[in-house]
Amino acid sequence: MAEIDNDVTAEVIDVMPEEEFRVCLFSLGEDLYAVPVEMLTEIIISQKIFPVPTTPPHVLGVINLRGNIVPIVDIRSALSLPLQSTPGQIAIMKQGAVIIGIVVDNVSEVVGVPLSKVLAIPADAGGQADKGRSRFLKSIIQREGGVAALLDVKRILEEIELE
Repeated sequence: MAEIDNDVTAEVIDVMPEEEFRVCLFSLGEDLYAVPVEMLTEIIISQKIFPVPTTPPHVLGVINLRGNIVPIVDIRSALSLPLQSTPGQIAIMKQGAVIIGIVVDNVSEVVGVPLSKVLAIPADAGGQADKGRSRFLKSIIQREGGVAALLDVKRILEEIELE
């Protein structure tokens, strides 16, 4: 028993993994954006969008998604980006009871983002056009190849008019 008491043991240090959350990254033009995966229900390829008369220009119309009528919007105008003539993919999102499709150019990946890589939006970000855009952004995500803007989907859905 005396031998055990004299043993030198190394101190074990548990390394806690950094907390992270998962986002889906997609492009709109040259910019990279992200949305939390829990808001995203699926990504679909572009399909026939049925126009709805008297809707605002950013409401492209509706699609029939397995028996559900889903409005499809182009959020580029809210982000002060030029409108695209042909949608690439549609990100189907759910916020509460609202289901909506957002047109994106290309979905790149779903990744885990460490909280240390999430930065606040600078108060003096950009010029006048960017100030309108920044109200729809929650934060900036640092990445190896640059940055992605985390969209405030709830605010976008609250402010865009579907009718």
